[in-house]
Amino acid sequence: MTFSEDVLKRAQPMMAAIMVHPFVQGIAAGTVPDAVLNYYVEQDEHYLKDYLQVTALTVTKTTDADDIARLLETAQFVSNESKAHEVMLAITGHHVENWRRSPDTQLYTDHMYTSAYHGTYADAIAVLLPCAWSYGVIGSKLVSQGANNEANPLKEWIELYAPQEDDTIDYNAWRFDALNRAVANLNDSQKEHVAQTFLKSLEMEWRFWEAAWKQTQWQFDF
Repeated sequence: MTFSEDVLKRAQPMMAAIMVHPFVQGIAAGTVPDAVLNYYVEQDEHYLKDYLQVTALTVTKTTDADDIARLLETAQFVSNESKAHEVMLAITGHHVENWRRSPDTQLYTDHMYTSAYHGTYADAIAVLLPCAWSYGVIGSKLVSQGANNEANPLKEWIELYAPQEDDTIDYNAWRFDALNRAVANLNDSQKEHVAQTFLKSLEMEWRFWEAAWKQTQWQFDF
């Protein structure tokens, strides 16, 4: 069993919980409340800017030309991810107002920066990977369930994240391959740190859905 296969096995309970989360199920049914969509978009605007910066930092941690090219291509996709936000905002009529970062958004992005700045290349890949991987799983499974039907106002959102038949590169396959290569020379303790980095990010993905569903805010004004 490869390192990434082991991590994915450990990740399955969390991924299963994400798939049955009421927000994700609401996307499948096209019935997410407007307030939840607005909160999600506002927080995701913050998150994606940090994701791009952490991706740029990750580029500096490798000399592998192919990995650098793939990371830059990933950054381009993230830059275009505003299309997904536009789908949601078209439903609600909301305009991005740059709301304050929620506690869970702050927790997640702090985790990303800490892992990328202070960790190895493997840590940097691992901290970014759950976002892309989990959204790919969500998109693929919802399409397989027929959720991307014409009656679903979130059809385009679902299809944006589902792998396409004409995709020339399987980016998630590359990410896990890069992760396997990055941990090759690490000791067991270091490998477990990388695994924990990945799994913590995946829990943060669940928390991001949960925070949007409950519209979590800071307890006090400051």
